[in-house]
Amino acid sequence: MAGLVVAGGMGIVAVPYLFSGPATPGPLLWYLTRATAFAAYVTLTAAVALGMLRVVARRAGERLSWVVDELHQFISTLALLLVLAHLLSIFLDPFIPFTAANLLLPLDEPYRPLAVRLGVFAFYALVLVLASSWLRRRLRYGTWRALHYLGFVAFALATAHGVLAGSDAGEPWMRGMYVGAGSAIAFLTLARLLAGTPRAGGERIAQMSSRR
Repeated sequence: MAGLVVAGGMGIVAVPYLFSGPATPGPLLWYLTRATAFAAYVTLTAAVALGMLRVVARRAGERLSWVVDELHQFISTLALLLVLAHLLSIFLDPFIPFTAANLLLPLDEPYRPLAVRLGVFAFYALVLVLASSWLRRRLRYGTWRALHYLGFVAFALATAHGVLAGSDAGEPWMRGMYVGAGSAIAFLTLARLLAGTPRAGGERIAQMSSRR
């Protein structure tokens, strides 16, 4: 449902730009670009944090409800949809002429090349993580788990992309968000390391969950 809302909203915004004449710069797409970037980063942070909480709980031998797994998958998918909405708003905005190749390939970027390339790599890392989730019944558990570590890569790259490319990166509230998100993930990483190896049954629960 959330995906349909995001896609529908961006479709409504995109139609006038796709079928109109020469585009003129306006604030709407600029605000959408910033809003979708912010929302995508928040949901990505929540998805990574929830995934780590699942691991910590299972290493402690706790059995989690299937609702937690579904929520993790839902938030991760929503993050990807918001990233796609972010890319679409950039593509439609005539202020900086991004082509589809600029947004999908780390080549000839017209705006802050390093930052944009980090964003491109973050996008593909997120796609790989979600693809491994969608195909998890056909993957070996070890392969699925290894691909899921790309979630950390996606988060780190997205953070660097936002800090280097975001027009609001210097604002106190935005700095607070980056610090808060980074601190939360660092804390959960430490908790995961301190949790040690899975207790009896914890690994079997994780493998069964990955096959659902």
